[in-house]
Amino acid sequence: MERHLLILSTAYYPPVQYFTEIVRAEKVLLEQNETYPRQTYRNRCYIYSANGSLPLSIPVEKGSFHKIQVRDLKIDNSRKWQREHIHAIRSAYNSASFYEFYSEQLLKPLEGKYKYLIDLNMDILGIILNILEFDITIEKTTSFTKDYGDNCLDIRYSLSPKNDITYKQNEYFQVFSPVHGFKPNLSIIDLIFNMGPETWTYLRT
Repeated sequence: MERHLLILSTAYYPPVQYFTEIVRAEKVLLEQNETYPRQTYRNRCYIYSANGSLPLSIPVEKGSFHKIQVRDLKIDNSRKWQREHIHAIRSAYNSASFYEFYSEQLLKPLEGKYKYLIDLNMDILGIILNILEFDITIEKTTSFTKDYGDNCLDIRYSLSPKNDITYKQNEYFQVFSPVHGFKPNLSIIDLIFNMGPETWTYLRT
């Protein structure tokens, strides 16, 4: 498959589709100069809990979403969101085949206190790429460009929870799939905890 320049938004424990595109790209530009849009993967991920798909959202400071650039978006650390997210992830995946192998690495960012959302997301992204042993150039944008033309793949706004129903994905075993069926395009941590070292091969197929 032809390699390309990929334009992405920042994302919190991004969905599987985010990484299927990264592993096909030669270079990635990560948007930090856009106006922050609400209810997207930028501060939200989806995991598979005992009750089905569960959203985990990072609270941002009140008023921060009014025409503010993503790079300046501050996390509301007055709320104990980290504890809630760690508990939810542990409850969902502690019986997954590879939870013990990867949980310490993947949950480590949630033990710190970040001021800016993009800094947290960048550290998470780096950890995941390290687990995948995938070396790729990722640069942050220096200004906002609306249209990058036809020589790249721009999925800043098409990759959205609202569009997930159209994403076609090969099924893999999930902890609660015997009860609720397969859930596509969850956070990459769902794939890593369930497939472990096979994650890389899965993303390339």
